[in-house]
Amino acid sequence: MVRTEQFQNVTAVVLENEWIRVKVLPAKGGKLASVYSKPKDFELLFQNPKPQYGEAKLYSPFEQYEACGFDDAFPSIDAGDVRVGGEYVAYPDHGEIWSAPFEYCVKEERVELFCHSAILPYRYTKTIQLDRDSVVCSYEITNTGEVEFPYLWAFHCLVNYRENMRLTLPEGVEQVENVCASPLLGAVGEKYRFPTDTVQGGKTGDFRSVLPANPPSYAKYYAVGAVKQGVCGYEYPSEKVRALITYDAQKLPYLGFWITTGGFRGDCNCALEPATGYYDSIATAQKNGCCSVLKPKETFDFNIKIALQ
Repeated sequence: MVRTEQFQNVTAVVLENEWIRVKVLPAKGGKLASVYSKPKDFELLFQNPKPQYGEAKLYSPFEQYEACGFDDAFPSIDAGDVRVGGEYVAYPDHGEIWSAPFEYCVKEERVELFCHSAILPYRYTKTIQLDRDSVVCSYEITNTGEVEFPYLWAFHCLVNYRENMRLTLPEGVEQVENVCASPLLGAVGEKYRFPTDTVQGGKTGDFRSVLPANPPSYAKYYAVGAVKQGVCGYEYPSEKVRALITYDAQKLPYLGFWITTGGFRGDCNCALEPATGYYDSIATAQKNGCCSVLKPKETFDFNIKIALQ
């Protein structure tokens, strides 16, 4: 079943079956605002900490707005001036998509959303549909111009935090790299063995668990190198729910993890972030030899699936 309803101050397209209910906000970059398990009465996504959605525009600072739910970070996460052809293009903070209004249409039991970039020659299309206890997002990003451009795409999906939750990372991950200076993980570039290693202060860190609720803190790290499997997720023991994220690891080969337990704006959430690049800015990804390029008339297509089991 697909319907529309008012969600806070915006229109939501609601997809629902007997297992799951999903709310999509076309006016907010096609954001998934809710992924809800009906049998477990469990909401996966971190909800808007503000009473209403703000009117974010192109180049709005991401942290001044909602920072909730599942946004697409494209064509980058970090803002920066990027050389495209013979000119520099300003890539926005957390990309262009999260603040872009999308057109949409409902076809059978799915919603199709699309927009044209205001800064680069591309058309961005995503289709959202349900498959039993899962939501499936399918993407097509087409370069409609005559010049290639570098890009990063990241799964910026903020989920609800529980102190006893556990993380699932792909098999074969042996090491993680700190990409955000913090008291726990130290300076950017520090590397640690996975799943456990000694972190700052001589403590044993288990990278399958999350930061404690106190003191308020935050951290971000990446699995070192390309992952071999497109699977990651969360276990919520108290709710007896597992959220499993599956995707094509050849198309999204890198995996980051962000967490805040009140250290960022007072928010408590976390996000496993499959991505095309390593990591976050075009400049860093290019330096690391891990930046994708979309050539003229080329289409980058991929799927990502979230199951609530």
